[in-house]
Amino acid sequence: MKQKLSFLLSLLMLSSVLSACGGDGETSVTTDAGTAAQTAESTPVETEPAYLPDDLPDDLDFGGEALHIFGWERDVPEFTVEEESGDIVNDAIFQRNRTVEERLNVDLTYTLAPGNSTYKNDWVNTVKNSTMAGDGANDIVGGYSMAGATLAYNRLLMDLKEQPYLDFTKPWWPASLINEATCEDKLYFCSGDISNYMIYYLNAVFFNKSLAQAYDVEDLYTLVREGKWTLEKMAALSADAYHDLNGDGKKDPADQFGLTMSSVCADSLFFSSGLRTTEIGDDGLPVISDMFGSEKAQSLVTWLNDLFKTNSAYLSLDNDYMLPFLEERAMFFLVDVAFAGDKLRFTEIDYGILPIPKYDEAQEDYYTIPSFTYTLYGIPVDAKNPDRSAAVLECLGSEAYRTVSPALFETALKVKYAGDDATSEMYDIIRGGVVFDIGRIFNDSMSSLTYSLFRGALQTGNSNWTSTFEQKRKSLDKHLAKVIDALTAEE
Repeated sequence: MKQKLSFLLSLLMLSSVLSACGGDGETSVTTDAGTAAQTAESTPVETEPAYLPDDLPDDLDFGGEALHIFGWERDVPEFTVEEESGDIVNDAIFQRNRTVEERLNVDLTYTLAPGNSTYKNDWVNTVKNSTMAGDGANDIVGGYSMAGATLAYNRLLMDLKEQPYLDFTKPWWPASLINEATCEDKLYFCSGDISNYMIYYLNAVFFNKSLAQAYDVEDLYTLVREGKWTLEKMAALSADAYHDLNGDGKKDPADQFGLTMSSVCADSLFFSSGLRTTEIGDDGLPVISDMFGSEKAQSLVTWLNDLFKTNSAYLSLDNDYMLPFLEERAMFFLVDVAFAGDKLRFTEIDYGILPIPKYDEAQEDYYTIPSFTYTLYGIPVDAKNPDRSAAVLECLGSEAYRTVSPALFETALKVKYAGDDATSEMYDIIRGGVVFDIGRIFNDSMSSLTYSLFRGALQTGNSNWTSTFEQKRKSLDKHLAKVIDALTAEE
């Protein structure tokens, strides 16, 4: 396999966990938890038959031609690895690519460039310049989620629904994403098992078992199972854990807390409450949801701002947000699950993992979001052989579903990096409640309003949510109309 890896070492990305929560983000609202449930994964992952094959013809043969994939680079591999190393996820990626090459008789050739939240615009421009030149240099592109959405907005990607071989009813293409991103039966990007980042960067809550025991916290896994793991419950359990460790008489990052998190991960609290920025209108197209500016959204913002004013909860605006938990000075820590593999496995911390809390007990399900660091894949409009590109996408997705995802989710996260036997059950709940929102996906094309409004409200402590939303409502409608125009335009 040719490995054309253009790693630009001078452009180092932010730490994997920080960028995972999203250098860019979104907001969403919901007065009805059932509405959000429409976009949640309805079937727990473990019930999917791991042996399910794809329907690609057995006689597909592309003559050993090189197929060029332009992706984005980070320290956790997704696209390609040089060789087998003994690491279960690394080797699964290697085997997936080899299997695709052998099944379709293609030579997968990868070019990777920096493309996270800091460099995504440069990455998009690289694809744009190549596509506008019509040189057919890229057969498939896979970028940081907002970068992939920007390519679709600029009409640089083909409609995947018109391509052969792609079957979006298969479990490796999550219906929650496909349904949300399809407009007038047009779909310009896809993701799912093909992107192991979508698993690795799911948001969750880690807890320190020693601190929980010291403060006589009830069994947290039982709370989750009984549907009683809510924001108020987490706050109540955190209330007594604050301790002024440096004795300076004020709350600061060096103290002990009940709850800590980075402000860039705050978006997950909005979605975990069943809130949305957009919903599907009567005509089948997305509209700005009334839930965005609802009373429930106002109540949530006010409640969270009041919480972070207390000593027990610490909302970090800096890069130090991991330290309290790593130094065992935080009982609860909201971050993505990559934290387990990136940091916790190198420590002796006795920890557990939980889904993001529900808004209240009346909410039926637990919801979570993947950080912006998952990859959206598409086929450039100048691709030389779209049929071949589509076949490779389908094969990469189906093979990843059978190899990479089980290695990462079932073995690495649930077993290798697990803190206890209940971890497997919690991970299934977390992954089973993933939601997507078109406003979040097209954040860059929405002038970043779909995350900056909510995140900014918590960063500044501004609880005037209703008026803030109303001031931006016309802009939101205008931006979304342009997104819809881009997605539904005739070729």
